Amino acid sequence: MKKLIFVLVFMSLIILPCLAQSDADKEVARTQEFVAASIKKGAEKISALKAYIQKFPETSSKWTVLAYYNVAMESLLLNDCSQAVQYGEKALKMELGDAEHGRLLLILANAYGNKKGSVFNLDKGNDYVDKAISFAETKNLDDVLDEARKLKAQLAGPPPKKMSPEQQIKYHFSLSDYSAAISYYQQLPAADKANEEIHKTYANALFKADKYDAALNEFQALNNKGKKAVYASKIAEIYGIKAKKNKALADNVIDAFLDASILYSKEGSSANAKTCMDTARYQLYEKYGTNDRIKKYNATVGTQQDSSKKNEVEIARIEKELRKEQRRLRKEYESQDIEAPQYELDKIKKLEKKIEALKSGASSSSATPKNDESKKLEEELKKVNQEFEDLVAKAKKRMGM
Repeated sequence: MKKLIFVLVFMSLIILPCLAQSDADKEVARTQEFVAASIKKGAEKISALKAYIQKFPETSSKWTVLAYYNVAMESLLLNDCSQAVQYGEKALKMELGDAEHGRLLLILANAYGNKKGSVFNLDKGNDYVDKAISFAETKNLDDVLDEARKLKAQLAGPPPKKMSPEQQIKYHFSLSDYSAAISYYQQLPAADKANEEIHKTYANALFKADKYDAALNEFQALNNKGKKAVYASKIAEIYGIKAKKNKALADNVIDAFLDASILYSKEGSSANAKTCMDTARYQLYEKYGTNDRIKKYNATVGTQQDSSKKNEVEIARIEKELRKEQRRLRKEYESQDIEAPQYELDKIKKLEKKIEALKSGASSSSATPKNDESKKLEEELKKVNQEFEDLVAKAKKRMGM
């Protein structure tokens, strides 16, 4: 019997460390299995990665996310466009690195843009390639950007043998070749330059090429010919970019967003009108530093609320301890008609003082922001909001409302 007990104890010593190590080793095993699956090729690689996803379905794991990404990429290489889309669009909703995200957009653009593929959809192909171009420009992914522009040209197909000036400049713009669009416009005769669509495409090309001063002049010229919300909002956007380096342009930003809001309202686009109006108010707050003071105040209140919650927990704990001590005194002394000694009573008083101090601290801290900072902030907001209402009234007058 003793021998049996020894064997059981010995086995438990072996099993318990194994169980303790299993959690630590899980990530290592996950990594090794991913590497083993990813070094395979073609259909074998896809099967191995699918099996991996089935075994480790948690999309919070980077290896599972990369498994989806690699299935999409490998499927495209095998011309299985349907499977590339299936796994690619799932991976797109997961957390990927910038490089993988940019390439995944290209995978989806290629899959949808393949005329021989079962999921051929030129609109979706162009949509994904446009997203790839925009994302690559934002994240400085030069290799993705080059490939996306080449794919954009392929999806567009060869240009018509003969195009009108409007078609030609839009063709350059659609390929994200903004310098070509700009150069083409500049050599056009005055009559073609006066064409609103051509002029608008030129202004957008300047904006995309980061030529903000020139773009601002062109959008202002377009807006002066016929006021439109789309031009006014672009003017506001450009002023916003320029104001980051030149704070003196703050008033221009506010006025431009107010103009855009009024024009959107006239055109029946209430959502855009509200967005521009809210942005104008935000920019006025930014001008006076009100946004920073609001953030600072909210952070202070949040800290005090956290402190107050901690106090409530501590108060509840001490009150529980107090009740426990009071019950003990009743049981040990009062029930036997004996007066509790002073040191026992001092314990009770000490607990009561702790509770009183915590309650006093919580009430005073919660009252402070309302009496001081809150009051100052309320007065500031009242003043700034009144100025904003005056600016809105001036803008309506300026826009003939």
